[in-house]
Amino acid sequence: MNAVDLFCGVGGLTAGLQQAGINVVAGIDIEAKCKFPYEKNNNAKFINADLKEIQSKYIKDLYPKDTDITVLAGCAPCQPFSSYSYRYKGSDVTKNKMDLLDTFSRIVEDIEPDVVSMENVPQLAKEDIFANFIATLKKLNYKVTWNIVYAPAYGVPQKRKRLVLLASKEYNITLISPLFSKENYPTVKDAIFGLPKIKAGESDARDKMHHSPKLTKINLERIKQSKPGGTWHDWEDKLILKAYRKKVESHIHQYMVE
Repeated sequence: MNAVDLFCGVGGLTAGLQQAGINVVAGIDIEAKCKFPYEKNNNAKFINADLKEIQSKYIKDLYPKDTDITVLAGCAPCQPFSSYSYRYKGSDVTKNKMDLLDTFSRIVEDIEPDVVSMENVPQLAKEDIFANFIATLKKLNYKVTWNIVYAPAYGVPQKRKRLVLLASKEYNITLISPLFSKENYPTVKDAIFGLPKIKAGESDARDKMHHSPKLTKINLERIKQSKPGGTWHDWEDKLILKAYRKKVESHIHQYMVE
């Protein structure tokens, strides 16, 4: 099995495919800054290109001649369909990326890989562009399955849902069953508790990604006095921002007057 990863970014999906035993021959992305982290962390070639402009034959030729199963993965940027971007729908903020799924669809139609994999935000399922993507796959005789999955059920310690699609020419590929249940969903603590303890403003000498922002003494006190699910009402009066303190004093004065 050989795969090409479209819209590859720094290579998170490529890493997952390789861990699953699938050889990734190349990742393609328009952002040139992704080249170093992509190639540093993955055994795959990074190609800096605009997929709207690239020829499908070029992508097809990336697969080795002796490939038994060709996989085309494409996680088109999700900004146009995210909850945040819905407020900007139709504006310049989203329109330049709105047709990237159509670009993916065009490449699939041109090279007809054995397997297609796609992941995006759940809101995409409500869009005509997604219905058109599925229609194209079915026209090409792909067996298509897709679902909205809850990330913690698959081991990711964050409350996030994602749309995952798999399509195959030969087999019905189904999503694996959830690996975790509500009783044992992984937490942020599970993921990072074993990291070395560092002070505010410090970085771990062995892992620069493990960094703590530099905070003022009063903000550190606010964090210490914060409770899970709580608010600034849990803080001592001396820690409350002046703007909030005025609101509290105003409410007290109004109550006393009444």
